[in-house]
Amino acid sequence: MKEAALVLFTFLFLGVHAQVNIYTPPEKTNCPRSQKQQVVWYFGDKAGIDFRSGSAVALTDEDVMTAYKASGVICDSLGNLLFFTNGKKVWDRTFSLMPNATGLDGDLGVTQPVIIIPQPGNDSLYFVFTVDVIAIMPDNTYTTKGLTYSVVNMKLRGGLGDATDVLNQPLLSPVCQKITATRHANGKDYWVIVHEWDSYAFYAYPVTQWGIGTPVVTNAGELHGGGYADQANAYGYMKISPDGKTLAVAITGDNIIQILDFDNSTGKVSSPRTYTTTFTGVSPYGLDFSPDSRKMYATVLQITGNGPPANPSRVLQFDLSAGLGNPVTVDSTAGIRLSGVQLGPDGRVYIDRTINLLAKNDSLDVIYNPSRPGIQCNYNLLNNTPGSRFALQSGRYGIFSLPNLIQSFLDIPAFTYDSCCYKDVMHFRITNTANIDSVTWEFGDGNTSTGLSPFHLYAAPGSYLVRLTEHFNGLSFIDTMSIVVHTLPPVELGDTILLYKGATINLHAGGGYMQYQWSTGSTDSVIAVKDQGDYTIDVKDFHCCTNQDTVYIKVFEYFIPNAFTPNGDGRNDTFRAVGLYRNIRYNLQVYDRWGEMVFETNDLDTGWDGKFHGGKCPPDTYVWVIHVDFLGQDIITNGSIVLKGTVTIVK
Repeated sequence: MKEAALVLFTFLFLGVHAQVNIYTPPEKTNCPRSQKQQVVWYFGDKAGIDFRSGSAVALTDEDVMTAYKASGVICDSLGNLLFFTNGKKVWDRTFSLMPNATGLDGDLGVTQPVIIIPQPGNDSLYFVFTVDVIAIMPDNTYTTKGLTYSVVNMKLRGGLGDATDVLNQPLLSPVCQKITATRHANGKDYWVIVHEWDSYAFYAYPVTQWGIGTPVVTNAGELHGGGYADQANAYGYMKISPDGKTLAVAITGDNIIQILDFDNSTGKVSSPRTYTTTFTGVSPYGLDFSPDSRKMYATVLQITGNGPPANPSRVLQFDLSAGLGNPVTVDSTAGIRLSGVQLGPDGRVYIDRTINLLAKNDSLDVIYNPSRPGIQCNYNLLNNTPGSRFALQSGRYGIFSLPNLIQSFLDIPAFTYDSCCYKDVMHFRITNTANIDSVTWEFGDGNTSTGLSPFHLYAAPGSYLVRLTEHFNGLSFIDTMSIVVHTLPPVELGDTILLYKGATINLHAGGGYMQYQWSTGSTDSVIAVKDQGDYTIDVKDFHCCTNQDTVYIKVFEYFIPNAFTPNGDGRNDTFRAVGLYRNIRYNLQVYDRWGEMVFETNDLDTGWDGKFHGGKCPPDTYVWVIHVDFLGQDIITNGSIVLKGTVTIVK
């Protein structure tokens, strides 16, 4: 049976005007959101592309992997390569094989044999989902391992990673040769989607911090199935749009392209729309979307024969707002098979071109402006130069292979901005600068710019509709984005706070912020202080907007003498407390040595003149007690204070 499957594989592929796009950011925030998990590609015959600079750069450093069909590759959130695979073997970032990951169940002949999914909440564990071929015999019996998964732990082998003992665990069989993935609507989890063979059923597997959950099963759309003569119905790509809302599948054998709505909250599939290709001798195969999820691209190619195809390959563009009825052919190429399609992090769409597995091509076709309509998408046209393909260089080839990626990591706006906080200067950058003669920016506040990468300062917080108009060859293409300039997080400590010596004050920065940083080094929302000085707090809210305030703590105390001379000479004749802070409720009591109270006052300015009942008290030591209640809001103590001591009458 395996020999029959190999013969079949060999048979199939050895011969084988103004437009407005509106983008709504998923989260209006100034917080850094690094989603560079898909910025390094390894695929095909030792081919690679690095997008980390923002532009595509051909890589020539990988000499180990051959992936005839789609590969899997994953980086960390900062764009550092972790590992890659052809569905059978896994290589680490040093291009060495992971010892325990050399026998995965993905089949090299499957359209999309593998995809890699991070485990949410764990930066070390990754699920490697693989799809096996359905080896159908003439009597319609078949063998297949179906959909399986393995787990790679990046903590193993000193951080290079390796497969764990969770290896080739079965999930579903039989399945078609297609698998795709997107973020869950909650922004943390993932959906992994496959289609059961000889069935109408889509299976959407949730991947959470707890692992792989029970699939959501939806029967929708066309049958993917048949017998020996119909096995090409298992071929073709499945892709989900970058915004996670539209699912597309190619059923190669029946010449069907189908789109369906995908609910990334529930995993349910609905509302199928179908297009059947009618071109002679070619069938649909590769699929992907424009960055704004409004256009879909499909390749149709001759899947049979072992030499140059007799029938030209085509690339179709579907404007999804108009349905699937009238696609535009944006390219038709004779003698070449155009197969795999993948949107890149640079906002451009890349397409494999080859004759067969042996007669390969060392370049990729490029749709430079995939969000533009029809031929204005500029297929292999850069700066009015036709034939502007992406060179892979150094004898490296795409064959029928491009990476199979988590599509939501490619939800790329036409332009980005680096702040959304009031008083910050925003820097706007165009994601894809291909085929632009000039631009006009309208910032939504009456101000404009013609710079490619302008800076702008909004005068007030609020919501603004930013419009970018790109001009090229006399045509205009408009993208808009609603942005929010957030108010700064309110924080008010006051200017100066008086603190009585020995007391402690709690400084509150306010609740509900993401981050606190005091000048004392504390990261709590509240700190207790007792020493004089400046105290500064920096707070950061959940939009990553920051604000700062400083308060001065003034430590003071009342001066109370320990002796006085009530002799009428005008100097030191009375005993009283001396202090600057007067907004108080005050009481002073003086007692002789027998405990009799000889003086009392509620007036800070009234002192004891050393007399009791009109007569002079003898020279002696007397006990005093002072009660102070602070009435103002500009001073905080640990409640009322009670001061005690002795004073001596001196002759």
